[in-house]
Parts: sequence; C-alpha cells; structure tokens
Amino acid sequence: MSDPGTLTLVAAPIGNLSDITPRAIEVLTAATHIACEDTRVTGKLLSKLNIENSGKLISYREQNENYMASEIADRMAAGEDIALIADAGTPAISDPGARLVAAVRQAGYRVLPLPGASSVTTALSASGMTGDNGFVFAGFLASKSAERQQAVQALAQESRAVILLEAPHRIEA
Repeated sequence: MSDPGTLTLVAAPIGNLSDITPRAIEVLTAATHIACEDTRVTGKLLSKLNIENSGKLISYREQNENYMASEIADRMAAGEDIALIADAGTPAISDPGARLVAAVRQAGYRVLPLPGASSVTTALSASGMTGDNGFVFAGFLASKSAERQQAVQALAQESRAVILLEAPHRIEA
C-alpha cells in the first residue's frame, strides 16, 4: 500500500498574476489533482501559468464541501497529492477549505500550507491600524440586513482594528 498523499494549501494571486510564488507553481504542476472553488477560474489561472490541467481539477465549493472532503481524503489515502486553491487569496480563510483541512487532519494525513497572498494581511499591512492591540478578523458578514446590522453594531465596540470581507455588489449596504 502506498503512503498517503499530502493536501497542500495554495494561495492564489489577488489581482496580479505575478504575485503567485514559484513554489505554488511547482505544487500546482506536480499535484495529482487540484481542488478549487470554480474550475473555470482555476483553469484560466493554470492556462496563464502554462500548467496542464486536463483531468486534474476537482470542484470543491461551499455547496459540496461535506461530500467532497470525504472523497478527497479517500484519494489521499490512495497516495494522491492534492492541491487546494481558492479563486483569490488563501483557501480556508473565508473560502471553502476548512472542512477539508479538518477531515484530512482527522484522517491523520499531512496538510501543508504555503505562504502567499492573503487579503487579510494585505489590507492590514496598508491600514496603519495594527498598533499594540492586534486586530479582529470577522470575515464576511451575514447577507440578511438585520443580522448584518447587529454584527456591525457589536464590532463597532471593538477597540482593535476590525477586518471585514465583502462582495463589491454588497459593499454599500
């Protein structure tokens, strides 16, 4: 029986293809499969990087996380190396992936995070607001207005810098 594969978390560039690391390119090239949020987005990225992706892409998104986490862990048990990539930034941080990481760890397999693009640290580094108190990362707020307003009111009491993520079409609300 072969050794179990590795799940490697690959940060995708945020807005500039040149921000991807050489190591990320190596992992994407060598991976048996690449689990991704949107196969069209990742397919375009791989094409721009001249990485062959025929039969390599696995759709891994919020709607199929539970089922696919188990399937990917089974593939790893068979010795397959899987790369997990978000559409932009680091997977499992406000993007699908946390359930997969938990399932892979619970099965006793290796999870290897690669450093790379992160919208959280990028925004924080340019804010000048880190100070001595650190920061709070709240991710995406609820889509329902009342729940979102309640979260904003609670976060307004926070003395540390607060980082929120939001879709462009919802930013005004």
